[in-house]
Parts: sequence; structure tokens; C-alpha cells
Amino acid sequence: MTPSVLVLASVGLGVVIGAAITAAILVARRAGRRRAAELRPELPEIAVEILNEIDTFAVILDASLTPVYVNRAARDDQRISGEELRDPEFLRRARGVMSSGVPDTREPDPSDPRHTVRVHLVRLQRRFLVVLADDLGEEQRVNAMRRDFIANVSHELKTPIAAIGLLSEAVHEAAAEPGTVRTFAKSLMKESKRLSELSRDIIQLSEAQSTLRPEDREPVSVRDLVRTEVEAHRTFAAQHGVEMVVTDAQDAERSSYVLGRPAALGVAVANLLSNAITHSPPGGRVGVGLEFEQRSVVVTITDQGEGIAPEHLPRIFERFYRVDDSRSRDGGGTGLGLSIARHTMRAHGGDIDVWSQPGVGSSFSLTFPLAEEAPAGAAKKKKKKKPKKKPIEKGPQQ
Repeated sequence: MTPSVLVLASVGLGVVIGAAITAAILVARRAGRRRAAELRPELPEIAVEILNEIDTFAVILDASLTPVYVNRAARDDQRISGEELRDPEFLRRARGVMSSGVPDTREPDPSDPRHTVRVHLVRLQRRFLVVLADDLGEEQRVNAMRRDFIANVSHELKTPIAAIGLLSEAVHEAAAEPGTVRTFAKSLMKESKRLSELSRDIIQLSEAQSTLRPEDREPVSVRDLVRTEVEAHRTFAAQHGVEMVVTDAQDAERSSYVLGRPAALGVAVANLLSNAITHSPPGGRVGVGLEFEQRSVVVTITDQGEGIAPEHLPRIFERFYRVDDSRSRDGGGTGLGLSIARHTMRAHGGDIDVWSQPGVGSSFSLTFPLAEEAPAGAAKKKKKKKPKKKPIEKGPQQ
């Protein structure tokens, strides 16, 4: 053979051998994929798409209880770790679902606040197990608050209702004794007023906790609102021998308009004013100041009262919480005033803060988010004044 023929023969043989090797590799790969598919079949596409779109934690396990899929929610919030997936109790329940096909749900233990996750197991196409988890911590917290609120309301209503019943019987039995009747009648009026105030505050708290819809908002001048409430409380302050001093910001021309419900915001300011007046000593002073920040206006109400001990400060905005329970009841407070104020401010996008020192006094600050711009003609708009009731909220502990 000539050299040229030998070269061509070598090249041809190399091509044939290469093609054979390539074909063998491809065949081996296909066989490997078939064996893998037999051992771990493909996940149902529709199930993956659904689980990937939901906000619920979802993991899919294969027949060996090995994770083969994790949705976005599970990747962002690892509430079930690998250790929990290997827990003997979880594995026992998982095997039971895989063998029987009956779904299994484990509810959180209500007696253990650490257990807040509900786990649901369901078999998918006899080859997979879907693990769904929901964190019920917030729901449990809200339910606990609702139960406590109902219990507190029941307790608060029980006392005046029982007193009214007993006093009514006493008035009936003492009908022939005018002096005794008048004494019982005064007590009856006091308990009736207390029941009325409690009912009113419960309604106001419910409104404060409700969602503030855009259509419920209207332009409100914080400066006018504060001035109106201060004037409404001057007689109440004079009865307690307390002087009220209002200090406005230097920039008196700056707009103080916010968007919200005027009545609700007025109640928040009124509750703090009446608390400050009640807890300031005769001859004391209650200061009301307005200060503008870049996008908000802060109303600060300061008293010269007995102050609040540090251990009580974290809880004074809780419903029905009282620093001095007996004094608050005698003074007529319901224990809801500060809670109403806080919920009202937060519903309007603002907040309430407190500073207090025993023996010095307390200072409450209401932060109102300013509207982007004052509504046209708002400064000229005058509303009909409504008669004001005497303030009844007593003390910063409320």
C-alpha cells in the first residue's frame, strides 16, 4: 500500500472507532436516565406549578422520604429543617400516609406556645408525599388577645351591672325613706354613668382597631383639632386647679393637615388631655406643644403629675391595664383611653410615644403624618361645632 492509502485507512478507522464510542456513551446515558426515572420518577408538572405559586410552605418527598422539591415559600422560610424531616415521629406519620393514602394533619399544641406550626401530609400519585406547613403563631396570638378581651370586658361589665341591680332593689325597699332613696339614687347614677362610659369606650376601641379605608379619610387640621380640644378641656382643668399652656411652632403658616377621621383623632387627643389634667396637682400646669418635622407634626402633652414607674411603661397601652387599679376605678376611668389613642394613631399611619419619671411627670407624643399638600380652600372651611361632653378618662395609666 502506498502511504496515502495507509493514512486514509487510519483516518477512516479512527472515525469508525470514535463513532462507536460516542454511540456507546449515548446509549449508556439513555440507559442511566431510564434507570433513574424508574427509581425516581419525574414530579407531576401541574403539582409543581401549583405548589410553586402558593404562599404555603411545601416540600415533596419521594418514596424513600427524601426531599425532591422545595417551593419558593419553603426556601424563604425554613420552618421545617432537615432535622425535623428526620424526626422519628414525623417519619412514622409520613410512612403511614405513604402506605395508606390517608392524609394526616398535626395541629400545634395549644398548651405549648413554642408549637405554632400546623403540618399536613398528603400522598401524591402513590410515589410522592407532599408536606404542607402553616405557621399559626400570629393567628394564635390574635385569638388569645380576643379571648382575653372578651374576658376583660365581661369582668368590667359585671361590676356596674351587679351594682345597678343591687341599688335598684335597695331603692325599691327604701321607698318610704326619702333620704335613703336619694343616697342610693346617687350611687345608682354613678354606676349607670360608669356603664355608659365603658360601653362608649368599647365602641371607640372597636372603631380604632378597624381598617381605615381611603374613602373614610378627609383633610384634618391638627392645629385646629388641638386648639378645639384644649378649649373644650379648659373648664375641666379649672375644676382641678390646673393651668393649660399651648405652645405652637414658630412656622405658624406651615400646613398641619393630615388625612383621617376627625372624630377619632379628636378622641385620641382628648384622652391624653383629660389624663394629664387629672394627674396634675392643683396649681400644676399641663403643656401642649406642636412641633413640625419634615413630613410629620408632633403633638406633645406634658403633665406635672406623679409619673409612671418604669416597670409599668411597657404595658400602659394595653387594654384595661391600670397602674393603680383601685384609684382608676374610683376616678371613673375605663382603662381603655390609651389603647384607643394608640390604635387610632397607628390606623392613621402615626404613632404614640411616652416618657415618664416618677415624681416629675409624664409626656405623651402623638406623631401625625402630614398630607402631601393642604387641600384647596381647607383653611376657609369651617365646621359646625358640636357640644362637648365632660372628659372622663382619668390618668396616664389608662
